[in-house]
Parts: sequence; C-alpha cells; structure tokens
Amino acid sequence: MLSEPLACVAQCLLDPPVVQPGDRVLVTGPGAMGQLAAQVARASGGEVTLAGLPADAERLAVAASIGIRTETGTPEEGAFDVVIECSGSAPGAATALRSARRGGRYVQVGIFGRDVALPFDLVLYKELTVTSGFASTPTSWRAAMRLIEAGDVVLTPLVTRRVPLADFFDALDAAQRGEGLKTVVVP
Repeated sequence: MLSEPLACVAQCLLDPPVVQPGDRVLVTGPGAMGQLAAQVARASGGEVTLAGLPADAERLAVAASIGIRTETGTPEEGAFDVVIECSGSAPGAATALRSARRGGRYVQVGIFGRDVALPFDLVLYKELTVTSGFASTPTSWRAAMRLIEAGDVVLTPLVTRRVPLADFFDALDAAQRGEGLKTVVVP
C-alpha cells in the first residue's frame, strides 16, 4: 500500500544520495509523500522539518507522533541545506526555493498536474542543484524494503483510515477533500 510510494521517494532521495548527515532538511507538504520523504531524509542523517499549512494540523500531528519536527507558517528563508517539495503546489514549491540556502539542493517530488509559475530565478541566484525522480527502480525498491526492515521508515501510522469496498466512493471523496493521509480499501 505505501511501499510503492516509498520506493518512488527512495528513487528521488537515495540514488544518488541527496541528504548528508547533519543537513538541515525542509520537506514541504505533509501528505503521504511528504511523510515518507521526511522519514527517508531523517534515516539519511538529516535534521528534518516537515512544513504544512494550518489546515494540515491532522497530518502534521501524525508526523510529530513518529518524531518528525513539524512547522506551520513560513519557514526561515535560506536556512536549509536540502529542500524537498512534496506538496505539488506552486506556493509550496516557492516556499521550498526561498528556504534553500545558497548552494543547496532542491528536490521536486510532488506533482503539480499543470503548469505553474515559480520564482525559478532563485535556482540561479542561489546556485541550487535541482533534482527529482519519477517512478521506481529495482534499486529503489530494495532501498525501500531495507528502510522498512530496519525500522527507519514506519508505514502503519500513515494509514489513517480503512474502509470496506462498499465505501470506496466515500473514501475517494474524502481523499479528494484532503482528509487523512492514506485510506486502505479492504475487499
């Protein structure tokens, strides 16, 4: 259920390694991908902050319950070695770009689903390295399984709802409203 998204995050963050021990890391967007990215960054030795909006309080509480530092509002500009954009929103990406330090790294994980306007000159002015990844590979799957087996990434707290197949459409509506993190449909 969440091992496939974890393998995608591993593809973005581990091959090649993006986070070095001691890096200050900002993850924007506390959805499932952001929660997974925060855990992978922490497992890589990063000092991680997961940022969201006040409306994300429930999701941020899940992150806090597994020991991830959380923040609402605007993170400090230029304070982070690595920024990982997982919100899939233009404001989230702009926040991430502004929060990266000069010479830092910006990783795009979230999908916008449309063209967006961004302050992309910050990549030039701050001399940022921009990377991403799409889908997963056999290597990223093996890394994901190692992270789970070692207990460096926990998936169970991210499942915030289980529903029977008969409630599929209600669960889909709730997901479109942004409720919870991951819903599992149990046949």
